Amino acid sequence: MDTVLFDLDGTLVDTLDDIVRAVNTALRDHGLPTLSRAEVRDRVGEGGTALVDASVRKSGRAVGPAVVARAQEAYLTGYAASPAEDSRPYPGAAALLERLRAAGVRTALCTNKAGGVTGELLKALHLDGCFDAVVTGDGPAGRKPSPEPLHHALKLAGGTAGLMVGDSRHDLAAARAAGMPAAWVSFGYGRPGPAQAPDLELSRLDALESTARTVRIQFHAIR
Repeated sequence: MDTVLFDLDGTLVDTLDDIVRAVNTALRDHGLPTLSRAEVRDRVGEGGTALVDASVRKSGRAVGPAVVARAQEAYLTGYAASPAEDSRPYPGAAALLERLRAAGVRTALCTNKAGGVTGELLKALHLDGCFDAVVTGDGPAGRKPSPEPLHHALKLAGGTAGLMVGDSRHDLAAARAAGMPAAWVSFGYGRPGPAQAPDLELSRLDALESTARTVRIQFHAIR
């Protein structure tokens, strides 16, 4: 592999507390029940609509689409205004990115998060210079589980063969559809689906290279 593609939320950065704060502020402001941290965690990879829909179901009452749309917009706006108040890179994230790049391996970010908030988050956490390519969910390649964001990220990074590292079933599905091996991080927010066995499992990011070698995946510089 000459390129490693990373998911963002639940893979490189623990963003959960900021998402919980922003979505619950929006829900309260629109008269909807708040979500527990566990409820948000289970749905982080599904996007803002899924979080608001979960609150509507929790309310047990009919809520019009206009209210849902306003609550979702308020959540996204509130989150974008302060995406890194409590978010932090997972241990070993920055060092891994630096190590790969120093070895000549390309790095790409492939997230379903919108581009604006992704850029703000990366800048606030000093990760904005760590990638050869950044592909976001509002870009022309679409969103995971489609394989197109992965193909696009690999091309932008200038790589020829990539490994996808993520925490959700969407990451694993996108990698399989793209014909790429996938690493699943066990400390993230998601879980593999019943028929989604990853090629390798990571309990910590600094074990990527050594764990990859156990399944005969090695990283090399772009030639």
